[in-house]
Amino acid sequence: MFDSQKTAPAPVVVAPIAPPRAPTSLSAEAESTLKAAEQSVIEARVKRVLWSAAVEQLQQAKAAAKIFDSDATLKHAKEVIALCEISSRQAQLAPVVW
Repeated sequence: MFDSQKTAPAPVVVAPIAPPRAPTSLSAEAESTLKAAEQSVIEARVKRVLWSAAVEQLQQAKAAAKIFDSDATLKHAKEVIALCEISSRQAQLAPVVW
């Protein structure tokens, strides 16, 4: 009934999982959006309507670009562009008299 020679189950060989490769460059979309964001900041500064929030977002976009994080670069750069557009539109409105 009992086999005197028990066989051990065959070992399971698992191939090591390689970590994902770190990106070595930004996507073309992120790079062009970052350049557009930098240009928006320059234009807003010239018009004297630059918001500090736009500058902070640009710094975050540049920091993300240094580590080749295309998604974060794109997100922050788009926010810079939006903030600069809003600040320009706000400057064109009539001043509020209280």
